[in-house]
Amino acid sequence: MNTIYRLAMILLIIVGSSMATFAQKTYDVLFIQSYSRSNNWVGELNEGLKAGFDERDVKVNITTEFLDSRSWLGQAEMEVMRRICRRANKQNYDLIITANDEALYDLLTCGDSLPRKVPVMFFNVVYPNQEVLANYPNVYGLEAPKPFHRLLETIKEMFPSRKQMILVSDASYLGQKSLKEFDVQWNAFLQSNPDYKLSRFNINDDQTTNILYEIRISPKARQSILIMPYWGLFMSSIAKVSKAPCFTVSDESLLQGGLCALAPYPYEEARRAALMAVDVLQGKKLDNKIVKNSKPNLIFDYKQLDFFKMNKDDVPRGSIIINEPLWEKYQPLFLLFYSALVVILVLAIIALFRANRREFKRRYYAQTRLLLQGKMVDQRNEFDNVFHSIHEGVIIYGADFKIHFVNKAAAGMISLEHDRERNKYENWPAGTFLKIYHKGDEVLYKLLNEVKRTGASVSIPEGSFMLELKTNGYFSVWGEVIPLYSKSRLNGYVLSFRNIAADEVKKRFFNLAVEESSIYPWQFNISDGVYTFPKGFIERMGLNSTSGRLSRSELRRKIHPADLPGIKIEFDALLAGDKNNSRIAFRQKNKKGQYEWWEYRMMVLNGLIPHSPSSILGVCQSIQRHKDVEAELIAARDKAMQSDRLKTAFLANMSHEIRTPLNSIVGFSGLLKEIHSFSEEEVAQFVDTINQNCELLLSLINDILDMSRIESGAMDFQIAECNLSLLVDEVYQSQRFNIPPAVSLLKNVPLHEEKQILADPVRLKQILNNLINNASKFTKEGSITVGYHLNEPGFVTFFVEDTGIGISEDDQKHIFERFFKVNSFAQGTGLGLSICYTIVERMHGTIQVTSQQGKGTCFTVRIPDTEA
Repeated sequence: MNTIYRLAMILLIIVGSSMATFAQKTYDVLFIQSYSRSNNWVGELNEGLKAGFDERDVKVNITTEFLDSRSWLGQAEMEVMRRICRRANKQNYDLIITANDEALYDLLTCGDSLPRKVPVMFFNVVYPNQEVLANYPNVYGLEAPKPFHRLLETIKEMFPSRKQMILVSDASYLGQKSLKEFDVQWNAFLQSNPDYKLSRFNINDDQTTNILYEIRISPKARQSILIMPYWGLFMSSIAKVSKAPCFTVSDESLLQGGLCALAPYPYEEARRAALMAVDVLQGKKLDNKIVKNSKPNLIFDYKQLDFFKMNKDDVPRGSIIINEPLWEKYQPLFLLFYSALVVILVLAIIALFRANRREFKRRYYAQTRLLLQGKMVDQRNEFDNVFHSIHEGVIIYGADFKIHFVNKAAAGMISLEHDRERNKYENWPAGTFLKIYHKGDEVLYKLLNEVKRTGASVSIPEGSFMLELKTNGYFSVWGEVIPLYSKSRLNGYVLSFRNIAADEVKKRFFNLAVEESSIYPWQFNISDGVYTFPKGFIERMGLNSTSGRLSRSELRRKIHPADLPGIKIEFDALLAGDKNNSRIAFRQKNKKGQYEWWEYRMMVLNGLIPHSPSSILGVCQSIQRHKDVEAELIAARDKAMQSDRLKTAFLANMSHEIRTPLNSIVGFSGLLKEIHSFSEEEVAQFVDTINQNCELLLSLINDILDMSRIESGAMDFQIAECNLSLLVDEVYQSQRFNIPPAVSLLKNVPLHEEKQILADPVRLKQILNNLINNASKFTKEGSITVGYHLNEPGFVTFFVEDTGIGISEDDQKHIFERFFKVNSFAQGTGLGLSICYTIVERMHGTIQVTSQQGKGTCFTVRIPDTEA
């Protein structure tokens, strides 16, 4: 019995010792965090784990590794995880704990055997890969919720007037998963809130400048909400500059520009993971490998609340506020503490204040400077990445006009080496590597000083050139200088520019082609009913549009009213989709107020569906010269046809006119052979008849000879001194016997005035004789008056006025044309008045006719008064 009793006691002692040893065992735990050691929640996560293990009285040694997934892509990230695993294999850890999706996924897919040998516990994982987890029976964890609908309801509660949402995502795997989940909950939210709108941007596909404009520069930014379903690599750069409050479901966004994060509180989630990890370490069987009942908390950044002018009372009840100044958080305690401290230590503080003041300030500023410098370097690197991706050249100058930053595009344009890691051109003065010239003057410093003076952006003048000093090359440049402000203080300048040499050459070739050809391209936008024309067309038509945009009513006012109906039919057919192209010609009023002919060629540019035009494109060209040439050709044709008809009539008339006097001469000459058979009176009458017909024939021949000399340019003028009264009297004396019996020839000249001029007296007499002869043909009774007057200074006016049958208004238009006769049966060739017109024109004068049918006609000849 004693032997059995001793053995039992020994066994009890061994079992008790083993249990005591188990109870006091210290576990080695590897904690892998997805991000870098500078993450805002590193301390909270470690403290949460420690609190969970302490709560269950389990001793652990926690070794923390940082995957730093934000800094690596693809295989590089996997390689970092493999290195962590290789180090872990040498330590024989009892448990592995991972935080966030990246660490869990990389651990299970990196190819290392570590997760198959050591139990794995995870938390803060939003999208666990179930296919991968199925291959690892010893993996446990807490799945984080995806509470987008609650986040949207929180936005609605806090900002009821903001209906515009701006969603920014990226192309990463987690980013796309989050976006897909958000879309499901967004559609559900829209069912009860249809007045909310959503604008989407992807930082990998959309230009950063467009995102920055929407969240910072746009007037709507202050009335919008920024939502980021997944907190990717560059999200902090965007959130920090946003003027719209940023809401996420990631606690990483806090202290990085996010206003609100709806996520499990990191400390509490880590503590829950530690409690679950104790069960795993102690071999307890878990009901669920993955627990999904994590409770998300509304976490707000106090400084962001302050930035958007919100109070703590404005956030939903039960929310967590971080980054809150101690004074705000413990204000009553602080007041009580400081009151007691002032009473107790006032004398000591006064004594030590001066001694410690300087040292305190030095240390405080040094620490603050180090912290700020670290944050500023990170932020600057983020902005550098943004600026390096911009295709336009960007150079940032400080307030002292020294270079702070040169982006990749700018370095390429001015032939500088680009160093992404080290800004080797920092602190060089403006103008060291480039100069800007406008009309021969260097204007870079002028532009910088202008921005400094006005505080507003200044554009580089049109037609400027940039000279890059390394190679002395230059190119046409476009851009502007933009001020940089910090807390309402101007502390720098941004020179943004672009090489437009190729664009300028194309533009000038195009303008040259348009100017030389007078062909102007145009476009009609159907949606807003506005035409767009080039500057040359606007100037030519005298329109008041600096932008080249014209409404339909503005263009319609320039079109000739008679052409509008036809134009409307053609244009309406194009708008209705009945025609694809058209060509029309019509008259438009130019800037001189004159109508000229234009030809418009048009074609339809279809919209989203066939036969639904979106715009009409076309070219227009002035065809006035073609119309003028066409009119001249028609006039020349008509004139040639008329001349041909008149010449035919002239030849027929001449044959009659010449034959009539010749017949008289031949007939009466034949009668004179029998002179003894007639009385002396009859013989005298025969001789008078022969003489009259000889004179008529001579007049016809003289007219023909004068016309021949006129056409050949051989008509000569003998300028001599003329006494006008004597000249008129000579004409009067020579014509008074040729006037019909019932007609009186009168003379009307200024009395007591002997006017002398220099002219060709023969031609003047020819003009007056022709006019009197013409009047005597059509005046059967009454009078014919010939004379002159000096009523107009510098001119002498001759006139021949009769009381004959008169001339109609239509015949007056053609009276001075060759071969034209009012009465085809009247005696004459139709050349007399045409000869008069030519002689007067050669004497630098004018001849006019006024007439009334049945009352008479007056011809006036006005020639310059050239005194002898």
